[in-house]
Amino acid sequence: MFLNFWGLYFAYYYVASFGRDIIGISSDDSMSLLLVMNGIGVLGRLVPGYFSDHTTGPLNMIIPFTFCSGIVLYAWSGVTTRSGLFAFAAFYGLISAGVQGMFPAALSSLTTDMKKAGVRMGMGFSIVSFACLTGPPLAGALIQYGEGRYLYAQMFAGSTLVCGGLTLVAARIAKTGWNWKRRI
Repeated sequence: MFLNFWGLYFAYYYVASFGRDIIGISSDDSMSLLLVMNGIGVLGRLVPGYFSDHTTGPLNMIIPFTFCSGIVLYAWSGVTTRSGLFAFAAFYGLISAGVQGMFPAALSSLTTDMKKAGVRMGMGFSIVSFACLTGPPLAGALIQYGEGRYLYAQMFAGSTLVCGGLTLVAARIAKTGWNWKRRI
């Protein structure tokens, strides 16, 4: 999950400045982008949790949300219009919220001894906190290195999410083997 959270919050930090600097939208509209991302994220936090409880299990649910978040970040590099940026913000807000909301449940689903669940949760959140702390500044350094272009940072964020998704697949295989129908 370190890799996932390393790139996950990049769009939340930089979507407004991207809108102002690259697309040329107003400051009010750029703040509306962040409101759209967070507002639609409410659904992205609730709906996947409900379906993971009733059908797939949390680890099986977080994996596709992680890959989709990475792909949407890659697609952000092709956004050139105001309406395209609002569509990106809405879609990314929905998908990335699924990763944020499913993390604690996925972490607890990998714990076999419930006496250690609290310790594991604390350790997991401690490690992820460093990713949340360093990811956006690294992306900012990549924007600066790219002379104000966001491509390097967008590719960094998308790549970390795809790599994080691959590590989640590895965790799933380590837990259940190649049995893809098992709920976990």
